[in-house]
Amino acid sequence: MDFKEATDLLAVPLEEVAKAVSRSYATTLAYRNRARVPPAQVMDRLATLMRNHSRRLAQAADELGEESSE
Repeated sequence: MDFKEATDLLAVPLEEVAKAVSRSYATTLAYRNRARVPPAQVMDRLATLMRNHSRRLAQAADELGEESSE
């Protein structure tokens, strides 16, 4: 999976991705447009963002499930 595919799945604003990977918006956009290849460190940070986002989504889903059971 490349940077573009990962950010498509993540579905968060690119500004948030840029902050999480410690790069400028312009650089992050270049990674997304496949004009530049992100280094491994950036991909690791993106993976961390995805894991954290996944946890938040899972917690929100659990809360929704609890609310609908009441």
